Order: sequence, then C-alpha cells, then structure tokens
Amino acid sequence: MTDPVQLLQQVAAQLQREGKTPSLALFRARLAGRIAPQQLFAAYQQWRNNPILDDTAPSQEPAPVLATTECSDNTLAQTLARIEAKLDLLLSKLDK
Repeated sequence: MTDPVQLLQQVAAQLQREGKTPSLALFRARLAGRIAPQQLFAAYQQWRNNPILDDTAPSQEPAPVLATTECSDNTLAQTLARIEAKLDLLLSKLDK
C-alpha cells in the first residue's frame, strides 16, 4: 500500500475494532518505520479532516462519554469551589 492516507484509514479501523480512539501517537506507534514522519503527519491531518470510521467497531461512545462528562463536571465543580474559597479568603484579608 503506497497511499499514506489509505494506510491510516486501515490502522484507524483496526484501532477502533480494538476499542481505541485513533490518535497521532497511536498511528506513530503502529506505523513506525513504514511512513516518514513528515508523510505521517500530512496524512494524519488529511485523515483527521475527513475520517472514515469503521462501522464494525464496537460502539462504546455513549457510556464513556457520559461517565467522562459526569466525572469532569464533578472535578470542575470541586475545582471551582476551591477557587471560590481562596478568593473569599483573599478578599477578607484585603478588607482588613
């Protein structure tokens, strides 16, 4: 196979069948030595702008996305509460 974009599409389909989200790092690991880094990056950009996803890949998006959203919402709420507490402390010290 000589077309790097087609090669990326094949690797992306394989990664999706494994339940992984295709990324530049995973493409680099899978295609090390088969494509020059410059060609890999150019092909990745082209693939990213027009990905062809594997329909046979296991669909795991709804549950992980919801779990991630809930987790990140909880984390954000905790971080915001800490920032607000620090701000209140600073404001009270400025008032003195």
